[in-house]
Amino acid sequence: MKIKESIKYKLIIMYLGLVLIVMIVSGTYILLSLQNIEQDKAKTQLELYTERINEQVISGGDEEKFQEELLKFSQGGSSISNTQGNIINSKGNTIASTTVVEPPFPQYRNASVISALSGTESFDMFKRSTDTSGLAKYWISYASPVKDAEGNVKYVIFSRIDASDIKAGLEQTRKSIIIAVLLAFSLTIVMGYVFAKTITGPILELTSKAKALAGGNLNQQVVVKSKDEIGQLTVSFNNMAQELDKNIKIISNEKNKLEIILHNMSDGVISYDSLGNLIHVNSAAMDMLEVSEFNMSFTDFIKEFNLSESLYINVTSENSKKITFPIGKKFITANFTPYYREEDVIDGIVVVLQDITEAKKLDDMRKEFVANVSHELRTPLTTVKSYTETLMDGAVEDIEIAMEFLGIINSEADRMSFLVHDLLQLSRFDNKQIVLSVSEIELNRYMTEIVKQNKIHADAKEQNLYFIPYKNDVYIKGDRDRITQVVNNIITNAIKYSYEKAEIKAFIDEDANYYKLTIKDTGMGIQKEDISRIFERFYRVDKARSRAMGGTGLGLAIAKEIMEIHKGKITVESEYGKGTAMTIWFNKKFDENSIEKDI
Repeated sequence: MKIKESIKYKLIIMYLGLVLIVMIVSGTYILLSLQNIEQDKAKTQLELYTERINEQVISGGDEEKFQEELLKFSQGGSSISNTQGNIINSKGNTIASTTVVEPPFPQYRNASVISALSGTESFDMFKRSTDTSGLAKYWISYASPVKDAEGNVKYVIFSRIDASDIKAGLEQTRKSIIIAVLLAFSLTIVMGYVFAKTITGPILELTSKAKALAGGNLNQQVVVKSKDEIGQLTVSFNNMAQELDKNIKIISNEKNKLEIILHNMSDGVISYDSLGNLIHVNSAAMDMLEVSEFNMSFTDFIKEFNLSESLYINVTSENSKKITFPIGKKFITANFTPYYREEDVIDGIVVVLQDITEAKKLDDMRKEFVANVSHELRTPLTTVKSYTETLMDGAVEDIEIAMEFLGIINSEADRMSFLVHDLLQLSRFDNKQIVLSVSEIELNRYMTEIVKQNKIHADAKEQNLYFIPYKNDVYIKGDRDRITQVVNNIITNAIKYSYEKAEIKAFIDEDANYYKLTIKDTGMGIQKEDISRIFERFYRVDKARSRAMGGTGLGLAIAKEIMEIHKGKITVESEYGKGTAMTIWFNKKFDENSIEKDI
C-alpha cells in the first residue's frame, strides 16, 4: 500500500495540520495582541507628552523662547524617558528640539509630519531611523498640529519614543512561539502516530481477513478488542463471515441437487451467460445433438445447427422463442428463454431441447390429410353448387319449399367452399408455395379505407368503428391483398364478437423495429386459458357460436401465417367480458428479397 493511500498516514497528516493551524493562529494572535498593547501604550505616552509640550511651551506664545522652554521641559520631572520632542513651524522647519541645545535643529520629513502640516494628527509605527548620535533605532512617532484662531496650522509638535526595546521584546516573543510550535509539532507526530495506529490496526486486520474471505477461506474470525464503532464493525464482520459460510454451504447443496436433476432430465438443457459463454449442458442435450462433447459458445451453437440468424442472447421482446430444427432423421425443438439478473437486464439464456420427431410425423400426417381432403372436396362441391343453382331457377314444382332447401344447400356449399379455400391456403403456407406481390403501403390512408369499407357492418350493430391516424406517415412493405385479408379478419371478428353499441378503434404505434397496428374492441373478450390457442387451426373459443356466425376456425391461423411470411407477428391481449386488443406487428426491415419464394 502506498503511503499516500494509507488511512494511518492520512490521519497523522490531518492531526498535524490541525495542531499546526491552532498553534500558528494562537501564536499570531498572541504576538499581535502584545504588539497592539505596546503600540497603544506608546501612543498614550506620546499623546500625553505632546499635550504637555503644547501647554507648557507653546501656550506661552513666544516662539524665540520655545527652545529654552522645551529644554526646561525635557529636563523637568514631567518629561517621559526615551522620548524626544520637537516643534516645527508651518513651513516644516524645526524651531525647537529636545535632542540638541542650539541650532541647527534636526529636520523631519516623515509621513506623520507631512500629515500634521496638512492639519491631521498622525502616528508612524516602528519606523527605522537614526538618532542624533547616528545610531539606527526603531521609533514610534506622533505629529500633532497646533492651529491658530482661523484654524490654520501654526506649529506641529513632533514627538517620538525609542521603540527598539519594544521591537526586541516582540521579536523574542516571536521566537518563543516558533519554538513552542516546533515542540508541539514534534509531540503531535508521536501522539498522532499512536492515535492513528489505534484506529488503523483493527482496520488492517479486518482488511486482511476480508481478503482471505474473498479468496474462498470462509472460516474467518477477528478478535473483538473494543466496544466502539470499530468493535461493532468487527462483530458485524464475524457475523457476516458465519452467515456467508452457512449460505455458501446451502447454495452448494442446492447446486448439487440441481446438477443431479438436470443430468437425469429427459429434456436437454443448455445455459449461457450474457456474453454467450457456455455455463452448463446436460447429457440429454448432448444425446439429442448427437455429440460426445459440447463446449460451443452461443454463436457457435446457432451456426452449427443452422438456427435463425436473427436469434441473439436477448431473444426478442417476447419472453421466449421456440425453433425446430432437424438432426439426422430427428426433429428437435429448442425453446430459448432469457433469465434476468434484475428487471430488464438479461443475465443469460437457457435453451431447453425436446425431441419432437414423433409429434412432427403426426403433424405432417395431419397437414397432408387436410390437403388431400381439400383437393377431394373441391370438385364435388363445384358440382353441387351448379345443380343447386339450376334447381333454384324453377326446376322444382313446389317453388317455396324447394327454394328454402336449396338456399340451405347453397349456404352450406359456400361454407365448405370457404373451408376448402382456407385449407388450401394453409397448405400453401406449410409447403412454402406462397408468392407475395410486395408493394409500399401508407398505413394511415390504407386503414382509413379499410375502416370505411367495414363501417357498414359495424353500423348495422350500432357499433362505433373508427381509426386514429398516426402523427406521421407510416410506410410499410407487403402484399396488399394478404395484409387486407389479415386486417379484415381481425376487424370482422371484432364486429362479430362485440355487443351492440360497442366501441372498436384502430390505432398505430411503433418501436425501434416494428410498426404496430392495434384493433381494440369492448366486446366479450377471451378467457385466459384460450388466449394461447386462438391461432391454432380449427380452434374456436366458443365452437357453437363461431359456427353460427360463419367461422371456420382458420382465419386467425391464416392471418398468423401471412404475418410471419412478412417477418412480422400478431399478438393478443384480452380480458374476459371487457374486450380484446389484437396487435399486428409490421417489420420495419422487411424486404421482399428475404422471402423464400416458390419452394
